[in-house]
Amino acid sequence: MKSFLIALSSFLTITASAQTAPDFTITTTDGIMRNLYSTLDQGKSVLLDFFYPSCQGCWFYAPIIEQSYLNNGAGTGNIEYWGINGGNEIVDDAAIIAYRQQYGISNPCASGLDGNGKYVDSLYFSTFTGIGYPTYAVICPDRTVHWNVNNPPTETGFDAFFGTCETTSLDEALNEASWEIYPNPSNGIFILSGTIDNLEVFDAIGRLVLSTDKSTIDLSKEPKGVFFVKNGNQVKRVLVL
Repeated sequence: MKSFLIALSSFLTITASAQTAPDFTITTTDGIMRNLYSTLDQGKSVLLDFFYPSCQGCWFYAPIIEQSYLNNGAGTGNIEYWGINGGNEIVDDAAIIAYRQQYGISNPCASGLDGNGKYVDSLYFSTFTGIGYPTYAVICPDRTVHWNVNNPPTETGFDAFFGTCETTSLDEALNEASWEIYPNPSNGIFILSGTIDNLEVFDAIGRLVLSTDKSTIDLSKEPKGVFFVKNGNQVKRVLVL
């Protein structure tokens, strides 16, 4: 129960910090134009990494951000990472390309001069409270932004915020669910009461971990944390302790 209350408290804290993200368009060094709201409207979450090349913390933490990017699909799924050049060193595409190559950065980046990064940096740091670089923000499909998160970063530190994005998109389905699942929280074994209709279980960042036609759901071999049980078009949140 104590673990459940801690998890619930963390979820409420994350939700309470959310604000609305301003829209913008960047062109990354690969020549692709990317609009924030158009990307969010596709059901994707976007991590913004505000940096400049001579920022010691930026290049020091670059390998951690790179591994987090790879762990979350490297832009192939519903999570994207965008680097935004701003701060004390506004440079062109050539400088950002060299920076990415030097520090092994594979996520798309927009330079301050050629990619509109300077504008985006100014927009966000004037809208929210900025304390330095790097600064990280997670933006959910409903356009809420979690500002200055996971700093100093860890590889898995953004996952709770990505999970919150998934939670936000599922809130309506959670409220409508007419079947029950118990005990919740549990050590990983859950029982569903009611009709089973294409039962699926997803983890906190939207990965499918189980598909079954049985009323007993066994998540005991999964990591502890929040999961979403989808039955037909209805969803319930469960917690594995």
